Amino acid sequence: MTSTNTPKTFPLNLPEGDADLLLDELQKRLREGRRLAAEVGQILAEIESRGVRDLYGYNSIAVFYEHVARVPRAEAQKVTGRALALNSRRARDGTPTRPVAPLTGVTAATGVLADAGIDRIVTVLRRLPEHVTASARSEAEKDLVDLASVARPRDITVAGTDLLARLDPDGSATDDPSPKHERSELWLRQKRTGRWDMRGNLDPETGSRLNALLVPRAYPAPNREADGRTPAERRGDAFTEIVDLAEGGPDVPLPRQAPEQGGEKPPPAEPIENAEPVKKPPHRPKTTQARPQGHPSPHRSDSGIREGAAAEQSQNVARIRPTRWWTRLSKPRAENSTRPQKPLTA
Repeated sequence: MTSTNTPKTFPLNLPEGDADLLLDELQKRLREGRRLAAEVGQILAEIESRGVRDLYGYNSIAVFYEHVARVPRAEAQKVTGRALALNSRRARDGTPTRPVAPLTGVTAATGVLADAGIDRIVTVLRRLPEHVTASARSEAEKDLVDLASVARPRDITVAGTDLLARLDPDGSATDDPSPKHERSELWLRQKRTGRWDMRGNLDPETGSRLNALLVPRAYPAPNREADGRTPAERRGDAFTEIVDLAEGGPDVPLPRQAPEQGGEKPPPAEPIENAEPVKKPPHRPKTTQARPQGHPSPHRSDSGIREGAAAEQSQNVARIRPTRWWTRLSKPRAENSTRPQKPLTA
């Protein structure tokens, strides 16, 4: 005969269909877990008072809790910061250190406060200015604690914002109202293949000017044939055309040179008598021919890839790249040039 009694998967062996009993058991265990977490915070504060380095050899209480509890560094810092904010401790000289939220720590020991609500209360109390009296601070903390025992964390945030607006309407005086001027940035990096990787962060004016130059030249081909280039390739060809125009312009500035070493400049040489003046060749301005709008660059083929001078320039750039470290190690030294060494391999 087969037994009809099947074991229940629920470990508490509660009667089925009693929803109120399940909710009561859940809340009871949540309070117990929060109470135990508050006791853990008290132990951590006591370890910090006695000196975690002297006791266990760790540099900070967060690193100690990270290894003992086997949790990530971010979670360890959050737990230890909460413990030090709720519990009083002693400094190395024996002077007591008052916690940020003493009433919150006492209430958390009963298990009625969640961690998210505690963190929001501590954040609000730390942002209170110094001119707020102790009685006003205690009253504000009591209001937040009473709200956190029955409300959600978002409600505590709203109440804390209203509290700060009432107790500190002018805000913090340490904020700098003047905006920070951010300069434009540009990074260029050559890959092993010879191509260049470009990344930048431009200010609004420079970005708008560059975009105004790129957009008219990045349109598809004016002929009726379909343009097989992607938008990124069209912008790349437009940027290449802009570089060609800038390089061939008559007003290209000369490259900056490093200042000469040695301090003062030497005095000018005295003129030699009966010396014929040196004739300088006449300056001939470089003639440039403007390229008509709407026609593709002559340096590009139908597929949008530069040919001719671009390929030769890429090869010349690749030749002047610094040699690898294993190539430098494999070169024979001057005193041992008769016996060349074998190149090192990985």
